Amino acid sequence: MSTSTAPARTRPGHKDWQSGRGHAARRDWAAAARAFARATRVAPADPLYWLNLANAERRAGAHERAEAAARRVLALEPGQALALQVLGESLGQQHRYAESVEVLSQLEAAGTLEPEAMLRHGSMLLALQRPREAFDVLMRALAQRPAMLKGHAVLADACRDLGLKREAVECMKTVLALDPHNLEALNHLSFEKRHIVDWSDLEHDIARIAQELATSPPGLARVTAAFGCLSLPLPPTLQRVAAEQESAAIAWSATPLPPLDAAQRQARLAHERVRVGFVSYDFREHPVSQLLVEMLEQIDRTRFEIVLYSSGPDDGSALRARVVAAADHFVDIRGLADAEAAARVRADGIDLLIDLMGHTRGHRLGVFAARPAPVQLGYLGFPGTTGAGFIDYFVGDAIATPLANEVHFSEKLVQLPGCFQPNGRWRPLPQPMARAEAGLPEDAFVMCAFNHTYKIGPPAFDAWCRVMRRVPHAVLWLKETNRQLHDNVRREAAARGIAPERIVFAPVVSYEAHFSRLALADVFVDTWPYNAHTTAADALWAGVPVLTLPGESFASRVAASVLAAVGLEGLAMGSIDDYESALVTMARDPEVLAGLRAHLVDNRLALPLFDSPAYTRRFEALLATLWQRWCRGEAPAHLEADAASSNPTETTA
Repeated sequence: MSTSTAPARTRPGHKDWQSGRGHAARRDWAAAARAFARATRVAPADPLYWLNLANAERRAGAHERAEAAARRVLALEPGQALALQVLGESLGQQHRYAESVEVLSQLEAAGTLEPEAMLRHGSMLLALQRPREAFDVLMRALAQRPAMLKGHAVLADACRDLGLKREAVECMKTVLALDPHNLEALNHLSFEKRHIVDWSDLEHDIARIAQELATSPPGLARVTAAFGCLSLPLPPTLQRVAAEQESAAIAWSATPLPPLDAAQRQARLAHERVRVGFVSYDFREHPVSQLLVEMLEQIDRTRFEIVLYSSGPDDGSALRARVVAAADHFVDIRGLADAEAAARVRADGIDLLIDLMGHTRGHRLGVFAARPAPVQLGYLGFPGTTGAGFIDYFVGDAIATPLANEVHFSEKLVQLPGCFQPNGRWRPLPQPMARAEAGLPEDAFVMCAFNHTYKIGPPAFDAWCRVMRRVPHAVLWLKETNRQLHDNVRREAAARGIAPERIVFAPVVSYEAHFSRLALADVFVDTWPYNAHTTAADALWAGVPVLTLPGESFASRVAASVLAAVGLEGLAMGSIDDYESALVTMARDPEVLAGLRAHLVDNRLALPLFDSPAYTRRFEALLATLWQRWCRGEAPAHLEADAASSNPTETTA
């Protein structure tokens, strides 16, 4: 970045400025920043030198220094457009989204309609969950530069957040037209289409995604939209490739903190309690917090100190308040860059740092890439490998993560005894409700499929429709994830000989009402290759048996693990034929269903899946084992359930 007029050769600092320009031409941004910094020391009142320094620091990833330099430019030359752009970008990279929006708004208010700056402005508005405003800004940016690829990609995100799934699909088609080999766009396109049960070209899309991943050079760093791969019938080896490439892109800009020195290591060993940090965007009304909160409340505070690092918004919910109260310390890192947040974790003396996000929206894997904690774990929030060399362990169990599947993970597998998924007994109990209140026929065999619609693929839908043809009184009950899916679902059903009135949609209701409504179902029919996870546990709590079809991947084995924890492992089927036969048997033999429901309802409070105190003790034992291994200088290793739960009462070596 430069101004239109170069400084005269006799101008103070010119030699250093020229040196910086040379380094910048070679894209050696750190060296360029050092040279421009020398120029600013010689001529501290020259805005050009500060502007070049700000840009070089931004390019080098030193966003705090870029911010400081940009502010110096603006102090010397108020309203300088390029400085405002760099400042807005740097604030955004530090996750200071509101400040970034304020700065970038000044540009447009002053008449500077620079498309790249407007794109950043729209992205920041999206991060603040203001999609309507983001949509307007992005449309203005694309009017200025219609071929701006990233603009169409971010516009797709704005459409998605506004519930405009079809429009999001069209945006991603435009991105692919501009860049046919853009794997992130291809994955997003497929993902958004599946949200509205648009299966056109699905097989072609899957083949293209598989080919892009299979032919990727080793060590490639790129954004892949790895989460979208989990619900596609891809080999777990390719899902790992997608995760590895995305993690490599995250690690590329991270600067690892130095390893603990002898004094720091000794200080860790002297901790009276093991310090455990959890990082998440979802400390709010969200399935992760719903699963986790009871365990957090019950962890033994004489042995463990719990710190929650929140990167997401405060939604004002009762669950958010409960999660905050469950922690020893609650730290809001929304305004901190990854490097700053990592420094905070290191300063807090965290022993084990747990990522609850993986490659999901709002993640902070960049914090983990800096290696702030001695032991780093992936747990609960992402049903697959992170593909990250900076995550040591992945927490699973013998069913969801058998050690035979270790090749699917970059992390070492550690197995909790029983089911890896924390649950509790605080879910609302179903209250009496008539089927008519939910729009269901009173005498129907109700197959409930409350997974997100992006998890539903043609093979599962085919199976459900075949069962409905064999069972005339059966209906399919789907979660209404968006209003644009109705016509597509009914068209797909009609193509399989199913009348549209046999498809019933369940709109969003309150968390409490959800369980009363859920209890009206006869059976929860699971999807594959991405199962129900929290949703499966919800159904079982409501007294509804879950029928699943496990596969190879972690995402496809969670429901089987959940079923085993309620003593219904027999509902994990070995084939699609078995899956369909089991449904027909349930539909035709009311006593089978009655027995399954009685088992769940009568034993609800005694079932191991919902025994939060016992789960918490097992989780504590796992944390203690992993910490002991580090204290003894042992490298991360795969740990079966028995090994992972040894020595549960000791926390230091």
